[in-house]
Amino acid sequence: MLDASSLPIVLDAYGPERTSLLTLLGELSPEDWSRPTECPAYDVKGVATHVLGDDLSLLSRQRDAAEDGLSRLGREMPGAEFRTLLDTFNDRWVAAAAFLSTNLVMLLLRLTGEWTEAYYRAVDPEAPGESVGLFGARPEQASPFWQAIAREYFERWIHHAQIRRALGLPSPAERRFLVPGIEVVGAIARMEPIVPGGEDGAWAVGPMVLGPAQQAADILTRGHTAAEIAALVSGPTDMVGLLAAALGR
Repeated sequence: MLDASSLPIVLDAYGPERTSLLTLLGELSPEDWSRPTECPAYDVKGVATHVLGDDLSLLSRQRDAAEDGLSRLGREMPGAEFRTLLDTFNDRWVAAAAFLSTNLVMLLLRLTGEWTEAYYRAVDPEAPGESVGLFGARPEQASPFWQAIAREYFERWIHHAQIRRALGLPSPAERRFLVPGIEVVGAIARMEPIVPGGEDGAWAVGPMVLGPAQQAADILTRGHTAAEIAALVSGPTDMVGLLAAALGR
């Protein structure tokens, strides 16, 4: 199961994932950049700009120890719940950055991709870092840094998939992306992921069988509703229900 010692499984996917995303973006027409995505408020450019904002945010608050954006926003919106603060922060960034050209968005994504990977390879994965609620930490509780690194890869993979699906393309299901993705989900669920040896084998998280690679990638990158996931995944009903609730869009 993924932990600090096996983190290279995730770190080694950072560069290829960003290169793959940039290759895709570099082939888009102006109309493609404006295509709607599964994120109702964002088109393709909006999702790409959101990924850039995530990079800038983590570099500022994690690497450079700057005050995080949600804390600053919280003073403006006292009493607001975390989800409201997060959505507001993201929406404001995407709106403010809408003037950026697509060429500049891609250039900045290349740079921030390199910077974040370099930082994450240098940091002690067992050092205490920000709270990572995805792994069950309370807001005031420090999480080992490897969990933040795993979370960031998982989110990048999901947004990459959302852009591809908006363009009528399949989710990124290559083993180099799916293996670290399912390892992150296994660590979150505290269950051993099952990676098949062949191309047609079934991927699984503990007793929950996700199916062949493309189906597994679609499920893990939020390509289905909760009801669709419940119908596609086999395993204990209660576990499948929790997985569907967590990953259904």
